[in-house]
Amino acid sequence: MKVIKHIKKGNICYVSHIDSMRVLQRTLIRANINVRLSEGFNPHPVTFTSHPLPLGVQSEEEYFVIANEDRTKDDILTAFNNNVPSGMMATECYECIKNPNFAKNVNYCEYFVEGDFVSLKKDIESLTKNTSWIIEYQFKDSTKVQDIAPLIYSLNVQTNGMVMIIASGNPNLRPDRLTSALNDKFNLNITASDIVRTRQLIIKDNKILTAEEFLQEFIKWKI
Repeated sequence: MKVIKHIKKGNICYVSHIDSMRVLQRTLIRANINVRLSEGFNPHPVTFTSHPLPLGVQSEEEYFVIANEDRTKDDILTAFNNNVPSGMMATECYECIKNPNFAKNVNYCEYFVEGDFVSLKKDIESLTKNTSWIIEYQFKDSTKVQDIAPLIYSLNVQTNGMVMIIASGNPNLRPDRLTSALNDKFNLNITASDIVRTRQLIIKDNKILTAEEFLQEFIKWKI
């Protein structure tokens, strides 16, 4: 297995998750990177991704896992970057003994929101003490209700923006829904494109690991 760490930044953040998957699949074809096919009646390339990003949200840390054994990680990194759109350039490639299964294992994601929130620092950070915070949002043709308080791990206002660590996976809190709630509460104007996913986090043995730390147990060899 090869794990390709890549970004999703710039205008390509407006490409949906499904279409982003198509971009990645076509990149592999153009780069002549072979991927093992699944077995069964309808074989398809064996690939995996981390949790989808909401439309418009950018990322510095996405993971694309492919079943490939005939190319070195350095070869794949070079071939991938020679064929992928600039907004999805890979920053690293790892050789792993098996799929790290980020979609299953990631528990939280860290996001950075650029802006001036210093005057609201106390009010924003105190929201993590709430036992309940009910929001409403539109999903298809209906209005949904969600209690987001238990899904917020931390809110940290800095001089140039805000760091949010929130639940990802199951249960899940979309970062754009949290910023929309902050917009309503504090009369802000945060848009999805102001949000950048910076880290993906895994809870293991009662410790929070970064995806990079979590990957170490899957790496085939180290140089």
